[in-house]
Amino acid sequence: MTENIIDLKQITVDFKDGENRVKAVNDVDLQVEKGDIYGIVGYSGAGKSTLVRVVNLLQKPTAGKVIVNNQELLKLNPVDLRKARTKIGMIFQHFNLMKSRTILGNVEYPLLKTKLTKKQREEKATELLKLVGLASRKDDYPRQLSGGQKQRVAIARALANNPDILISDEATSALDPKTTLSILNLLKRLNRELGLTIVLITHEMQAVKEICNHVAVMQKGKIVERGNIEAIFSTPQKPLTQEFINVATNVGPAVEKVVKNPSFKALTQNQQLVQLNFIGKSTEEPIISTLAKQFGVDGNILFANVEQLHDETLGFMILVLTGQEERIKQAITFLQENQVRVKLLNQAVESEANG
Repeated sequence: MTENIIDLKQITVDFKDGENRVKAVNDVDLQVEKGDIYGIVGYSGAGKSTLVRVVNLLQKPTAGKVIVNNQELLKLNPVDLRKARTKIGMIFQHFNLMKSRTILGNVEYPLLKTKLTKKQREEKATELLKLVGLASRKDDYPRQLSGGQKQRVAIARALANNPDILISDEATSALDPKTTLSILNLLKRLNRELGLTIVLITHEMQAVKEICNHVAVMQKGKIVERGNIEAIFSTPQKPLTQEFINVATNVGPAVEKVVKNPSFKALTQNQQLVQLNFIGKSTEEPIISTLAKQFGVDGNILFANVEQLHDETLGFMILVLTGQEERIKQAITFLQENQVRVKLLNQAVESEANG
């Protein structure tokens, strides 16, 4: 049986805005299993960073329960709360490194108030820098490092107290795509090797896709959709989730180009523009040839993309189906019966044509 290392119950966070009260987080429940990599995604102002700061009480909730590592944090005295917080590491977008300290000194800093000797602190910090691939830079200063290297130092520092949980609050937002991927791969390795539970806060579904097992989508202080990564990507239910998925898989930009293309603004009754999403075994089936042989419906592929999420393969396709109108309907029914999600795009083309 899996164990929840984070259990937030009916969390509400109110802020005062002049004479008004604003609910940054509105009655949210969130459970994260021990050892999981959990993504919380949403646009700026959705409340995701506020919610995650509740986990270690950097932000006290207006209402609700905060249970971490089987401890109800709001009931702890100041000494026990400080101790509980040491088991929750955090990394941020802007690294928050101390310019006057060496790289080793930055990683060592959280250990200064522990009972470790100076030698033990330095050994521990050196070991952590080795873990993130920066042992050779321990005597350098932050100004001498690239953005990705600074984030690695921040990760090493966050691990100084052997946390059970690592919270990444937009930690890759300021990095280029290649560096972002290297940091995400590092987090994935730390999750695997150290058994770390990781909570990834981001506005980029691409980052979630790379390493998360589960994801929650936030909008206006609420979680509007949640689930395992395969289900969210293959069958998103809410418009916001669909928007995030379309961007992460490049389907959205492809649909926009097709819809605006004059060539597809004069589709006949015997043509249907469709978007297909398929998962698992259906990605291995010769869909286009099956439609031609079984229904006499031809498929002209305009866009195709395949994504690998853990052990599942997801496929995305935009194509024009051509054939007798009734046959096209039968072909679409066949696809749906074989776990292929079908979205009709003719209406979007007509709307674009009518301006």
